Amino acid sequence: MSTKDIFIPKGNSIQAPGNDFHWNFGSEVTRAEKTLFFLHEFPPTGELSWVMSGITGTLDDENYFSFKVSVPYIDDTLLERTYKLGDELDVSHSHSIPAPPGFTGFRFVDADNAELTIRLDPIKGTVQGDFNAIFKSEGYRLNPNGTFKLTRDDQ
Repeated sequence: MSTKDIFIPKGNSIQAPGNDFHWNFGSEVTRAEKTLFFLHEFPPTGELSWVMSGITGTLDDENYFSFKVSVPYIDDTLLERTYKLGDELDVSHSHSIPAPPGFTGFRFVDADNAELTIRLDPIKGTVQGDFNAIFKSEGYRLNPNGTFKLTRDDQ
């Protein structure tokens, strides 16, 4: 069994100035219209993880598209590390899908392979990272390369 929490910024959410999250599928770069960077607590266990995400479109307009990376919180010391999928790294993609009238469709897909190089400063509330991922299950053929530089949203 696999469960995932999904956080979608509200339309009027405030994004930290200077935040940048972008990806490409070859030469064309896509820049996120919204970004997220926060410390998430999983309520039943209290387990903490860092969540970083870049988003384009909206669910209401049925053009939502995002990538999310997350790693476990260790402590408040500087985190400089390269993670691989299966090494406490979670990488996923989500996007709008057609839905019956009156509903909004949304699909969430886990990466089949991924790598993240990260520099996260919990005290300053900043993170920089480079990631690549492969989504090939269930007919997907995505191979994004991305970069982000974010300031925490939850401080």
